[in-house]
Amino acid sequence: MKKVLCILLLFPALLCSCVKDDFRPVFIQTEETCLMQRGNTVFSYDPLTCQMGFNREKNEFRVHTDNMSDFYIVTLDRIPVQLGEKVEGTIVWTTETSIYTRKKITLEAVRIEGERIWLWHEQSRTGVTVSALE
Repeated sequence: MKKVLCILLLFPALLCSCVKDDFRPVFIQTEETCLMQRGNTVFSYDPLTCQMGFNREKNEFRVHTDNMSDFYIVTLDRIPVQLGEKVEGTIVWTTETSIYTRKKITLEAVRIEGERIWLWHEQSRTGVTVSALE
């Protein structure tokens, strides 16, 4: 009886560990310039109320509301040019209540189209889209 109880208690944990999340494909398919975490959009660029900035010397990308109340800033050690290329970077972003920072994280270029780059951080399931404005 104890064995059956142990198996029943462990079954949900085993089932959950086998379920793969679909956050990365969802992020890759989005056409928005945005910051996503675990499939949820944290901040999305709206051309009517937002601005974008880019500094090639600092490898810095900025997306923010006109009054800077909401934003995300991505700074990379270099700008990736190939699909699958990994770079080290920092992301700073706002939520309704806080400002968050992830330093020295490895971001993978999972999609590149023209000046736009989709970057993915696997451990935190975070995706961020940036544009190298020229």
